Amino acid sequence: MNRPPQPSGDFVVLATIVRPHGLKGEVKVSLSCPGLERLVACKTLRLIKDGVELKKVTVIRSFPHPDGDAVVRLKEVGGVEEAESLRGAYLAVLEDEKPGLPPDSYYLDDLVGLAVATTAGENLGLIEEVMEGLANGVCVVRKGEKEILIPALKSVIKAVDLKARRMTVELPEEIDADTAD
Repeated sequence: MNRPPQPSGDFVVLATIVRPHGLKGEVKVSLSCPGLERLVACKTLRLIKDGVELKKVTVIRSFPHPDGDAVVRLKEVGGVEEAESLRGAYLAVLEDEKPGLPPDSYYLDDLVGLAVATTAGENLGLIEEVMEGLANGVCVVRKGEKEILIPALKSVIKAVDLKARRMTVELPEEIDADTAD
């Protein structure tokens, strides 16, 4: 998953409205954070379009869509016409209002830009993006022209230090930093 676009430095995008869903104002959204429950748990969601905060919104109904996206009903969206006008808008929270995560869990956008090194001290590069996989996320790490894909698994990621902006990994045998593309 690519780093979600940011309407401003103060906001974290949790979902992007894809299109209306149904006739009562529900919208189909593409989640920027894993787990619909994180979006629903936010009490201070803001609707952002074209870099402008339109209004605060509240999720009153939600369910996963079969294609991996989600459908949400926002209390403040009155019908299909208004939902249609929100295509491309973001559901976001202020950076300091992000819902907390369990220990050893991170927002994907927090990992982008971290320096990655092996437990032996070898510098692998910087995380360019985090892709959402079926079983787990995958960190795309780039150093010059060299790219390496590192699974976001506890068995591989040994330490994450967001303040120091670094991640320490222990690569499995099948992933060889010397032969990465």
